[in-house]
Amino acid sequence: MIDIYRKHYAELQFERAGLFELVQQTFHSTQVLYPGCFVHITPSLYFPHVVYLDQSPEAQTFFADLENVSQYVDRNKRYRRSAYIRFIAQDFTDPLPLPQGSFDQLISLFTAGVASACQGYLKPGGLLLTNRHQENKMIDFELVSTVRYRSGRYRLIKGNQALQPVARSDPKQISRYLRQRTRGLQYSENETYFLYKKRRSQG
Repeated sequence: MIDIYRKHYAELQFERAGLFELVQQTFHSTQVLYPGCFVHITPSLYFPHVVYLDQSPEAQTFFADLENVSQYVDRNKRYRRSAYIRFIAQDFTDPLPLPQGSFDQLISLFTAGVASACQGYLKPGGLLLTNRHQENKMIDFELVSTVRYRSGRYRLIKGNQALQPVARSDPKQISRYLRQRTRGLQYSENETYFLYKKRRSQG
């Protein structure tokens, strides 16, 4: 089953490992919720507790072999503690079998509606990592920084530069990031990522 991950992510260099490493080292998240994950298990290499959520048949088949997935993560993870991996096969807009306010970080990549549907599972002060700039319209979140890939690595951008407008992402146009290389197609990172913090209750 790991071959599915290699085909869709590793072979295309679409893992975005450097992105997750930078976010973890900067914000120190440990408990992460990833709706619309497909078979993208790279976050588990940097965050020790990840709950994945997807209803696609391919994702369900992939995570059904959880032992093989866990072995891959154990061989490649960048932390010492045991990895916790859980997969939930359902629509993320439906109520989830998870306690409210229990995650440090919510990941929303190329999937619309994640933040509005799942923000209740994020702790106050928790982090939303997304490539969807329109998420900043939600009053429960404040933009803290952006991340862009420049000169071979991901770079954190704070202050006024983080607020500069950028082109919106279209999840239907992922193919525009693929470039032909000598060893086949590879992902060309042109995306801007946004890091929002969930506001703490004033009450």
